[in-house]
Amino acid sequence: MIFILLISLIIRIFLFVNETFIVTDAVYYSHLGKNLIETGRYAYGDNFNLGIFLPPGYPVLIGLTNLFVDDLFFSSKLVSLIASMITVFLFYLIGKELYNSEAGLFAAFAYGTHPLILRLSVFGNSEASFLCLLFLSIYMFIVLVRRGGFFLYALFGILGGMSYLVRPEGLVLLILPLLHLAGILGERPRINKAYVMNICFMVLVFSLTISPYVLFLKNSTGKFTLTGKSKINLILAQKGGDRDFDQLVSAPGNPYDRIAFSLNETKTQVKGFDTNVEFSAIDYILKDPFSLISRYQRNILRGIAIIFKLIVPILLPLFFTFFYKDLFRNRLRLIFLIMPLLYFSVFCIFYIVERHMTLIFSFLILFSSIGFTISNTAFAGLLDFYSIRKDGIITAFLLRNVKYIIVAVLLVSAVSYLKFSNIGHNPIPVEHVRAASFLKETLRPGYEELNIMARKPYVSFYSDSRFTMLPYAGSADVIDFAKLYNVDYIVVDERFLGRWDFYDELVHMEEYSDDVKLVYEDDSGKLIRLYKVEKF
Repeated sequence: MIFILLISLIIRIFLFVNETFIVTDAVYYSHLGKNLIETGRYAYGDNFNLGIFLPPGYPVLIGLTNLFVDDLFFSSKLVSLIASMITVFLFYLIGKELYNSEAGLFAAFAYGTHPLILRLSVFGNSEASFLCLLFLSIYMFIVLVRRGGFFLYALFGILGGMSYLVRPEGLVLLILPLLHLAGILGERPRINKAYVMNICFMVLVFSLTISPYVLFLKNSTGKFTLTGKSKINLILAQKGGDRDFDQLVSAPGNPYDRIAFSLNETKTQVKGFDTNVEFSAIDYILKDPFSLISRYQRNILRGIAIIFKLIVPILLPLFFTFFYKDLFRNRLRLIFLIMPLLYFSVFCIFYIVERHMTLIFSFLILFSSIGFTISNTAFAGLLDFYSIRKDGIITAFLLRNVKYIIVAVLLVSAVSYLKFSNIGHNPIPVEHVRAASFLKETLRPGYEELNIMARKPYVSFYSDSRFTMLPYAGSADVIDFAKLYNVDYIVVDERFLGRWDFYDELVHMEEYSDDVKLVYEDDSGKLIRLYKVEKF
């Protein structure tokens, strides 16, 4: 186990050092965390508070880490790195509970070396932290079922609530006690006063843990909701047609930008952030059920294709797992089939994103660990079933080395995944970093003194500025929107706006209005221009 942890850490440190540019969500998470920890305000974004979209669990961890390192980008990566390393060890513990130490070692090794998990382990995204808290909660649930105790119920409530505060998908953890009560997971518990008190207290602890964010959403949106992102997800899923998220973002005609960033009727907010726009989830499901079913089927096929690509490294042990005749004698193993099925069914309602499938793949790693442990017996049984001699040169070699072959396949096929994954292959927009350096060197502003409007928040992040989302509109409406939100500078760039209908007009907006002045231009690579909004 020490060797696995060491190898996992070395690979992650290598990726950590070479991860030199912050991703979009990490900008939002980082500023939200810094502002919450240092000022008590969970806010980032001048025209829309992105804290409504992003739960505070991961930002809090970044903000606390940043108190010591004073580098938001470094902090966001460091939190993910630490969480990922903890999860490697958690996989050992859970695998050991499911079968034995060998199963735990395989689970830890597979989680520690798979390229997609490695990439997410040093990204400034919430996946690594969520997986850590999710599987810590599941491990606590397994211990709880076997040992019981008031303290363990309370701890499960806290960890489940913390999982939700990192990603809303943590709410699914509440189904585990219900399945235990039904006798599906483990032996049916004895229903008595102590048990009822334990369950009630667990739910109370969970509710108290998540209540600050739920109340924040109520104050921000005017309604009780468990996530502020469901509406935009449903809108994108409905209007995106038969395209998945990655196809929607890169499709000709900019359908994603049109859907999310066009102005509302009053031209005071972009549509994707307009909390006054009513969108009924019930209508989404019932108004056109045939369209929903068609989208759901397409998402299932896409999701299966992605998952199959992910499980290729563990396909052999996953296959062998089903040869274990006492597989579900320990019914807690059902967690690692039921949970991914639940998550997959929910994801398919919206749209399929590759990195979200990591969650499902992670459960399957643990399930496959049993197959690794019994691989010799399972392979021998397979030979017997087909009446194949075991003492042949090839079959004898395979029987002796089947576990080494599984590990080799895991490593070779996992490395090949790097070629096919779209995670971490986006070109770095260096022109945005240079534009941010110009602002810092020229103006030397303090933290969040300037307000920068752009399609992406990179100039604002690298210049320590506030951020306003650039609407999908012509120059006149963009300038009016900038003045409405007291914007100091507007970023117009070829990289992210070049395909917009309004790009030619925006890139020359000084010709359409005297209210803006061109103060910076860089055409050494992708063109970028900074316009200063004149304030009268």
